[in-house]
Amino acid sequence: MNLWKKAVSAVLISSLALTAGLPAALADSAPASAVDIRYPVVLEGALQVKVKSVLSEHTLSGTRIGVVVKLYNVWESTARVPDYELRVTTASGSSYTLKPSADNAVSVQGMSSVELSYMVQIDKADSLSVADLVWVDVNKDVYPKVETVKLDLPVSSLVWKGDSATVTAPEFTKAWGDSFTIPSLESPLVYKAVDLTKDYKGQNAVRLLKLLVHNPGSQSETVPAFNIDGKAGSQLFKGARADQSSITVDPNEDKYIYYSFQTDPDTELTGFTVSTTESFKAQGGGAVNYAIGRLALQTPGANAKEEQAADSTYIWNAPLTFDPVNKIVSPDLAVAVADFRLYENKGMGYQTGIVKLKLTNKGDKPVPVPQVAADLVSGTGFTYAGSRQAAAAQVIVPGTSYVVNYSFVLPLGDKGEGYTFKLSDDKTAAPYKSTVAQVKLNAQKAEAGSSQFLFYPFQIDLHSWSLTYMVTNAGGSQYNYKYKLKWDLDVKSADQVITDSSASKLLLELYTKDGRKIASQTLSVNGDGGVTNGEHTVYFTDTPTDQYEYPITLNIYETIDTPAGQARQLVGSLIQN
Repeated sequence: MNLWKKAVSAVLISSLALTAGLPAALADSAPASAVDIRYPVVLEGALQVKVKSVLSEHTLSGTRIGVVVKLYNVWESTARVPDYELRVTTASGSSYTLKPSADNAVSVQGMSSVELSYMVQIDKADSLSVADLVWVDVNKDVYPKVETVKLDLPVSSLVWKGDSATVTAPEFTKAWGDSFTIPSLESPLVYKAVDLTKDYKGQNAVRLLKLLVHNPGSQSETVPAFNIDGKAGSQLFKGARADQSSITVDPNEDKYIYYSFQTDPDTELTGFTVSTTESFKAQGGGAVNYAIGRLALQTPGANAKEEQAADSTYIWNAPLTFDPVNKIVSPDLAVAVADFRLYENKGMGYQTGIVKLKLTNKGDKPVPVPQVAADLVSGTGFTYAGSRQAAAAQVIVPGTSYVVNYSFVLPLGDKGEGYTFKLSDDKTAAPYKSTVAQVKLNAQKAEAGSSQFLFYPFQIDLHSWSLTYMVTNAGGSQYNYKYKLKWDLDVKSADQVITDSSASKLLLELYTKDGRKIASQTLSVNGDGGVTNGEHTVYFTDTPTDQYEYPITLNIYETIDTPAGQARQLVGSLIQN
């Protein structure tokens, strides 16, 4: 037995000179160089075996040892899986026989392979140092029975000791941004960690890890199942795939996958463990699933650059640069920030920031209005989520531009400076968001004109106006009191864009010289009944007094309805002479 074991070990160790890839694993002090799982060892005749994973972990009832091996048939004809016992031996010399999984294959087709799973539960709380896997042929037809060792493999460097274990082998520890494949998975897909953001699910803090997946092969590949757990000191945070749908990556294509980790609000993750899941089915019982660590990923360093650096010198109406991998925004659509201003919410303890996006279809086919989320991030890192105004248009036809508004509830007194405006994909990894474009923004200053009223995309030039007081008999001793405004306007769009009739309205308010509001009227800017070029007459019929006031101040506001209430900005102010 010892001579055979030494011979096998020599063959395995010498094979390491031919490859740099090793299995991830890792718990014992022995170097991870005893077995290279990519080089199968002859078990019997046409059958060769390699070790895929070895588990030794504490449970409530003792110690669980699980083993998965891959059995290859290198001949053309079908071969039966030998009825050998598979045993583990420990560094102290103890031996334990593993039970085969109820769904293990009984044969291997020619020129193919199968995976075989084994497990044993040991009523022993002490730590076990698994040293070897031994295949034994037990002849029970003679007395006493005869045991013949068929193969003995040293596996101490492969042992994974459960969730608390750490991948320490340098070749399986990847820095942030390093490309990697996942050992044990027969998949050519290459992964790279590109973004780690903080989000919330209800009141719970969530870290979202984004991985870039690249297919270097010549055929389409489906992203296989694997696990990622986050670590912070001795704490473990189980990761969950945030995008649950099956993802297929075409040759030379890139796509994203996402993992979420629910943490405490102040927890900072210090690393990740990539693992694969193995399964064992007991005879007459249920399945036992367990994870085997394969790789360690480091978190981004303190000086790591963001995935998409925000432009600190944004030029209004310049097209935003979008993440080329994410396809939530059509490449035929140019998206630009046309306007960002602060609006008043009268009587409320907040103000509203409104960002107006201009969407231009540069292609030759209609494209859908993108359903993207928006956020404003202050210089101190606080995030204000945006509400998208319902858009009447579903698609944008070629050669046209369309305006979409996003509103943000901001604290009173905020100057609107030093914000980062982010557009995000909130569908793929819902309920979490992934940034697809971002720029630095400072709010533009609004000025109230006396002959010109500006609010994107409209420009209204006032040629003349007059305000008169009217009294009409309503019957008997009842009278109606109202003001009549006559004005001559020139309305035009400062930019050739399409806007919804509900996007912006004009609010006209009349004030006395002591600042009392005595009447108001709301007008559409476009659409049916909207303000147009030429003379218009506007009646204020809600006057609550029969007292004629003079002089009257006419304030003109742009108003936008938001989920937080009506937001307005003063665009013009006129005083009777």
